[in-house]
Amino acid sequence: MPKKVLVTGGTSGLGLYVTHQLVKRGYKVTVTGRNAEALADLQTVGVRAVAWNMTLQHEQTDWPLELLETDYDVVVINAGVGFFKTHDTLTPEEIREMLVINVELPMLLARYHSPFMQQKNKGLLLFIGSLAGRMASPKASVYAASKHALTGYVQGLRMELMDSGVDVSIVQPGPIDTPFIDKTDQSGGYKKALGKHILSIEQVGDIVMQQLDSPKGEVLVPGHLGAGAKLAQLAPLLFERYGKRIYAKK
Repeated sequence: MPKKVLVTGGTSGLGLYVTHQLVKRGYKVTVTGRNAEALADLQTVGVRAVAWNMTLQHEQTDWPLELLETDYDVVVINAGVGFFKTHDTLTPEEIREMLVINVELPMLLARYHSPFMQQKNKGLLLFIGSLAGRMASPKASVYAASKHALTGYVQGLRMELMDSGVDVSIVQPGPIDTPFIDKTDQSGGYKKALGKHILSIEQVGDIVMQQLDSPKGEVLVPGHLGAGAKLAQLAPLLFERYGKRIYAKK
């Protein structure tokens, strides 16, 4: 019987790529998102597409019924939001939205689906994080804080479920060439500064798909930026001094 997969944020660039790869593999896929046109297109390829406005429906009592089904083998928690502004220009609403969608909802989704996977002694909770969860940067203080929180949660969750048969994995990509970065970097300066370091959807999507076969716990993408993330933790002040030259262009 084909595995049943839930993908949140499945109408984003990365979410769409992963969803189509899942369909090619024969998985039974349920996708949530806000983009009505993308949801309609996914239905034509056999995906069960569910409209879910996470900002307005963040309470479990408001979730679409499809999210509450108990037989998912894999839950891909991909939805995320970011506003790249200085800390004092972020609105309270933008701060709350990042914390709700990037932190609270992933925790609630894992809390709901984990017990059913544990009953079966198998399953995969696959989170899509960000290298911002390992290193912060200017104009992304709250976004980085939300991803740091997610990283810490996943680490603790992975240890809690270590002997349960349920795998917990997080993919931490650097900047991806998607509408997300265009929306958050309207000047285009940050994207230009990144140059060859910006990732393609396919690069990240293929690594996400690899986790279904062999979960690695945590994967930093690409490797050389992952090394930078480790340096940021070992020598944060040194990293801030030299890294700011690139990140200040955001």
